[in-house]
Amino acid sequence: MVIERNRWVRRLLVVQPVVVWPVSFVLWSGGGGLGLALAVFLLWVSAAVCVAGIVVPMRGQETRRC
Repeated sequence: MVIERNRWVRRLLVVQPVVVWPVSFVLWSGGGGLGLALAVFLLWVSAAVCVAGIVVPMRGQETRRC
């Protein structure tokens, strides 16, 4: 699998949520509209980075058909 061969993808998929999710939780639990909006934005960015971390290396490994 592509993820097993690319160290940066593994690190991205493991470290990024471990950092972003607790920060989002603290912002969310702090109350207030701005904190909630920032927490939601961070979670959306985190999800997008996780999906991109899986899809982009797979697209680079595709064989082209002639």
